[in-house]
Amino acid sequence: MLRKSHETGFLSWFRNGLLATGIGVIAFVQSEVGREAGYAFFILGGVCVSFGGASYVGSLFALRRLMLLSVPAVLLNAAVVGSVALFWLCAVSLYIGRLEVEIIHENEEEGADEEGECRECRERREQRGYRASQDSDESGGRGQK
Repeated sequence: MLRKSHETGFLSWFRNGLLATGIGVIAFVQSEVGREAGYAFFILGGVCVSFGGASYVGSLFALRRLMLLSVPAVLLNAAVVGSVALFWLCAVSLYIGRLEVEIIHENEEEGADEEGECRECRERREQRGYRASQDSDESGGRGQK
């Protein structure tokens, strides 16, 4: 019974961390102010996940004899909790990294047109437009025959 209450405590902290992270994701995509709030919620989620995991592992080591757990079982539980926290950290890092990617071209200010588009981006857009126009020409030509 004692072990189940400790697991429930960890799961509650982890659930709150996931909830804060989810709110952070929603806030992150809203606006600039939301982006700052999103970072705060990501940190709050990290604190919840970290504290829940640390308190769970600490209580397992402290109450190991009372709960009749062997050292390998405690170490296995600690590894599982650590891997769950690491997966959470990786997911948040990948999400933030995916949203923060921005290509900045230096020394191409003279190559930018009125829209602020660099030469490389303009060439890619034109190439995609060229391919799309070729595809429509080919399909239009087939339909007329």
